[in-house]
Parts: sequence; C-alpha cells; structure tokens
Amino acid sequence: MSQPTPSRTPRAAWWLLALLGLIFALFAGDRAILGILKATLATELGLTNAGYSLLVTAFMVPYTAMYFFVGGWIDRFGAGRLLTICTIGMSAATVIAGTAHGLGQLFVARLLLGVAEAGVVPAITLAIFTWFPSERRAVAYSLANTVQQTAYILCPPFVAAVTLGLGWRWAFLVPGISGFVIAALWWQGQRMAGEPPPPEPEAAAPAAPGFGLLARLRQLWALPSVRMLILARIVSDPFWFFFQYWQTAFLQERIGMSLARVGQLTWIPPLVYMGVALLLSTFSDRLVARGWPAPRARLVLVLLATALAPAAFALPLVQGEFVALALVTAVWVMCATWLNMSSVFMGSLVPRHSLASAIAIMSALGGVTSIAFNAVVGSIIDRFGYDVPFYVGACLHPIAAVMLWLHFRRRDGASG
Repeated sequence: MSQPTPSRTPRAAWWLLALLGLIFALFAGDRAILGILKATLATELGLTNAGYSLLVTAFMVPYTAMYFFVGGWIDRFGAGRLLTICTIGMSAATVIAGTAHGLGQLFVARLLLGVAEAGVVPAITLAIFTWFPSERRAVAYSLANTVQQTAYILCPPFVAAVTLGLGWRWAFLVPGISGFVIAALWWQGQRMAGEPPPPEPEAAAPAAPGFGLLARLRQLWALPSVRMLILARIVSDPFWFFFQYWQTAFLQERIGMSLARVGQLTWIPPLVYMGVALLLSTFSDRLVARGWPAPRARLVLVLLATALAPAAFALPLVQGEFVALALVTAVWVMCATWLNMSSVFMGSLVPRHSLASAIAIMSALGGVTSIAFNAVVGSIIDRFGYDVPFYVGACLHPIAAVMLWLHFRRRDGASG
C-alpha cells in the first residue's frame, strides 16, 4: 500500500483541542457526580433505586430526543456557537442540582442537562474533523478524550473530599460555576483561531446535505456501512449507559465500598482507559497513514476493545474490591472505546457536511434502546439484584462487534 504524505496541522488546532478537552471534561464530570452521590442522596434526600432510575431516565429522554435535531443545527451553523450554548446549559443544570431540595428539583436539573449535553459529542467531533487531517484524527479525538477521562479520574476523589468536607451541594456547585468560565474561553478561542483548513477528499454521500430530520435520516440510512454502524450502537449502547450510572452503586452495595473508598479507587479505570485509548488510536492512525482504508483501521480498534467483554460476565461473581475494580477497569475500556471511537469510525464513512448529523442520529437511536433498558433496571435490581442486567448487558458489545465484522468482511470481499 502506498504511504500518503502526512498533512500539516495548524497551530491553532492544538489550542482549540485543549479547549475541546475542557468541554469534554465538564461533559463527563457533570453526568458522573450523581452516580457517585447516589448513596449520599439516599440519606440526605431519601432517593430510592426507583427514584434514581427515574433521574437517569430524566436525563436520557431529552438527551436522546435532542440528538435528532442538534446534528442538523451543528452541520448548518458550525460547532463554535453550539458548543458555547451547550456548555452554558450544562453549567446551569449542574448549579440547579446543587441547590435541589428534593427529587423534583433534581429531575428538572437532569432534564436540562440532557438537553444541553446532546450537542457536545457531535460538535466536538466535527471540530476535530474540521481542524485535523485524517491520519491524526483518532489521536486528536483521544487526546481530547484524555481530558474527559481525567475528569472521570478526578471526579470520585473530588466529590468524596468536597462532600465529606463541605457537603454534597458543593460537589455540584464548583464544576457548575467553572463551566461558565470554560464557555467564555471556548467562545473567545474559536473566534481567535480564524479560518480552518480546507476539507480533504471525503467519503461518498449525497452532494447536498438535507437539514430536515427525515431528509437526514433517509440520506444516512441509504449508506449500508453507516446503517450498520448505527445498528451496532443501537445494540451496544444500553450496557454502557447502565454501567456508567450504576457501577458506583454496584461497588458500594454489592462489593461493600464506602464513599471514601470509592474516592480512593474508582479513578483507576478511566486512567487505564486513557493509556489504552492513546495506544489503540495511535495504532489505528498509523494504519491509515500506511494506506489502510480508514473504516478498516477503525474497525480493528473496535474489535480489539471487544475482546475485553468476558470481564462483564465475571463482575457479578466476584467479592473482593480489587478483583472487582480490575474487572470494572476492563469493562470501562471496552465500553468507552466503543462509544468514543465510533464517532471517529463514522467520520471515515460520511463527509464533513453530514458528520454531526450522522453522529447525532447514531447517538439518538442508541439512546432509545438505552432508555428502554435503564428505565426498568432499577426495579430489576430491587427484585433480582445486579446479576440479570450484567449478564444481559455483557452480551451486547460482542453481538454488535460480530455485526460490524460480518458487514465489512462482506463489503471488502465484494469490492475486491
């Protein structure tokens, strides 16, 4: 295979990438705080498992519904304005949660957070694909995601320390207020960066983007590989959202970790993921630089991550906290790689003018099945324990991986 000449990346792109990482960190921290404080809020506000499941659903429903619209807005108006609005919205929602005195106010805060967060991932992905050439995009996305994972790393000890020292409200208020500063920095930074580089030759797709919802759905669904990637996310997403929102509760209720112990140990899974993600994305980008088709290089990355699926089956069987933490780490790496790298994968299948729409619709349809799964999981845990959702959910990523592998194997065979 021929080795294409690497493209130059403008200096402004790296500064913008740092700001995108901060927005990603806020995105991660705002959604993680509630799960870490679940046991504390059960004591302070009488939050039950069913109530917590309602709060997860309160986030997921608007988060999913807004995805059907924000992609078209981002493709039409660009990432800059939408990311500013989303960051302000996330910050406001987090401040509202910090002032809540009952389930109703927390419910409102989660609704607003769902609306605000829906535009973050497609807008960040579009910004990276706008400023970085194809052979650097997986690494650039992983670097921004590294800052997001840093938020996951710092969130448990931060929330535990602030809650034990100042009270649980400040665990919401501090990041909420900080988010307004990040929004101002991003707005100023993307204005100072100037014009991005011209687009590269891109994947085949309709020449003119359709900004109406039905038009975008028809255009994207007509592409077989895009359709298969969306189906794979529809299958796999429910387990990630269950795992993300219930892992801390599992460690506390099933393994017996205290809040202080959660703060001491649960930063380890995202730290490990940071290293693994950089290694995998560097490997995938090198394959592209050596002439591999970008979809095939991204598929290799997803399949490697899926090899960690047995850890999800083993989690309900263990008792010790260190064994449980090792398995949680493996599951985290698998799920986070799938979620984050599928956006890069989609970028190899559609042109820039449709990218935000494609990612948003993929996330929206994955969110529909996640809502259905997570709306009932609290009641299932109350009645049967954690075994059932773990065993069912652990099958989903391998099924999705097989779907992708079979599709691209047939496609490559037909093209060969």
